[in-house]
Amino acid sequence: MIESIEGNLLVLLAIVVFGPIVAERFRIPALIGLITGGMIVGPFVLAWLNPDGFVNDLGAVGILYLMFLVGLGFNIRAFKANRRNAVLYGILGFVIPFGISLWIGTEFLGLSLLGSALIGAMWASNTLVAYPAVRAAGLQDNKAVTAAVSAGVAFDLMSLTVLAVTTSSVVIAIEPGPGVRASAPEPSMPVWLAGALLVGYAMWALPKLSAWFFVRVGRSRAQRFVFALVGMAGGASIAVLGGIEGLIGAFLAGLGMNRLVPSQGLLMERLEFVGDTIFVPAFMVSIGLTIDPSLLVDARTLAIAAAFTAIVVVGKTVAAAATGAIAGFSIDEIGLMASLSFGQAASTLAIAQVGSNLGLLQQEIVNGAVLAIVATALITSYGSRFFIRRVPRPTPPPAALGERVLVDVRPQASDPDALIRFAGELARPDDGLVIPFAVTEPGSKPQARALVDDAVARASALGLDSDGLVRVDESFVEGTIHLIEEHEASLVVLSWKGPRRADYILGADIDALGELLPIRSVAARVLRPWREVIVVPGNPTTPWLHEDSVLALDVGLRARYPRDLPMTVVTESPELFDDVLRSRPDIDIVDRPGRHVLDVATAKSLVITPAHVLHDLPVVIQQRAVRALGDVSVVVVAGPHRLKITKGVTRTGALVDLSR
Repeated sequence: MIESIEGNLLVLLAIVVFGPIVAERFRIPALIGLITGGMIVGPFVLAWLNPDGFVNDLGAVGILYLMFLVGLGFNIRAFKANRRNAVLYGILGFVIPFGISLWIGTEFLGLSLLGSALIGAMWASNTLVAYPAVRAAGLQDNKAVTAAVSAGVAFDLMSLTVLAVTTSSVVIAIEPGPGVRASAPEPSMPVWLAGALLVGYAMWALPKLSAWFFVRVGRSRAQRFVFALVGMAGGASIAVLGGIEGLIGAFLAGLGMNRLVPSQGLLMERLEFVGDTIFVPAFMVSIGLTIDPSLLVDARTLAIAAAFTAIVVVGKTVAAAATGAIAGFSIDEIGLMASLSFGQAASTLAIAQVGSNLGLLQQEIVNGAVLAIVATALITSYGSRFFIRRVPRPTPPPAALGERVLVDVRPQASDPDALIRFAGELARPDDGLVIPFAVTEPGSKPQARALVDDAVARASALGLDSDGLVRVDESFVEGTIHLIEEHEASLVVLSWKGPRRADYILGADIDALGELLPIRSVAARVLRPWREVIVVPGNPTTPWLHEDSVLALDVGLRARYPRDLPMTVVTESPELFDDVLRSRPDIDIVDRPGRHVLDVATAKSLVITPAHVLHDLPVVIQQRAVRALGDVSVVVVAGPHRLKITKGVTRTGALVDLSR
């Protein structure tokens, strides 16, 4: 055995580099190359690495890291839209393999009911070892994949619950053995209490603590990167206190930090890079270290491994087929959902070792479990790759409003901090990015870069993951259009000087750009932090004008959070917006003529309206708006190619009434 850390690290990194390369030359999955490399250097062949040493510890971190990344990258919006399928697959994908395992364990393996229940817990769980390939193929938002990922958490939670009930004890001493950590800590509290603490930590305390840290302390990505790892370790540690597998805690910690780490941001990119290049490959190698090649010729062990593999493949496939038939998935989507769920690893080995230590499972069953894990790794890898090629890439849905928000940082009238905060409130609900940008003419790039760098610093001070863009172009209009296309922006926030007589409310520059913008746009003058939100959606008479009115309401709802500011919606036709306002008793809806909005808007207000409301105001109201809104924060919104205030569209409403 190589005893030095340096030697262990050298061997591990050599496998991580060359294992996937050799595997790809033989057209087999990269993870099989990593597992095979671990087997070759393990104690049963070359005996270079100890299965209970440095690589095993790093591999234990790898499975935590993998589940943490799954939680961070989990598409909450897609899950909410697909939760019925996820719950159904979660139940069926656990019950069917568990039932088959009980039958095989009692009838063919001669196990007690408790031992058979542990077998069921082993093979009803799963580990998403093929998920990186699915993510790399751009299918992570496919409904079948979302169901498989969501259900996988349910599989593990229910399996570990069975483990806790079966052992009938809150103190389980796990002795060192193949595939498990050398010294697992003894649970120090009941599982129900640890579960409650874990949920409270991950879903309440960690998001608040992370938001505070990102704003007050950790403004560099290096600091935020390390803090994310602290959050992961905290979730895993709390889970272990109650005998819950640490990977569950890591996943929940990732879920808790989900909205603070944008999926397309550089912080997420760095987290994924470290995981995909070091920690997750180390986990695959650590599995290989536990494999004894001589088991491949033992008939009894091979039969047990074949039975275990059949339990997983048949159970998950039947569950996926039933779920897919009800949900209307295609055959290929059902195949991808099932094959993604075949993977087995950490929790399976942990349950098997616990059963062996308690005398409920024989060592040959543990050996068979190791072989079955390798077999399912092959099947999940090949199966996922096969169906990935057959499942069509989903047509990208319309980008969420706050997915990628470009913010114009020209020195206009807005307060820089308030403008960036406003953009952040638009992006945060969608786990989005705030991207300050400047377009400059040749020779003025240093000044533009200074503006953008200042905006990025302000965004970091607000806890946002932000990067700036500077473009040299012939005109601001052309440069902005090019940036929108190049960076697939979902919204552009244009800095605006506010109502002026000479420019007819918005000004010629905004009009010229607004007609060309291919995405939703906002013209904003935000003078200071706002204390109330007033939305005037108007009375739209066409579908596209109604779309802009709903956009104004959406912007208003985002602008009031997370501070729950008072919000007033002023419209003579509230029934037009029932879908948005019906379930919002906290919003004051004013639908009777009365005092003019311009009389009640104050310096503390943020007034939001679609462009079509301002489009055809009477001249008298135009001039009055210039005077009344001179010290008020005003935001004007519009859909693609509709940010225009000059004449040419039928009058649809006016910024006139607030209350009687």
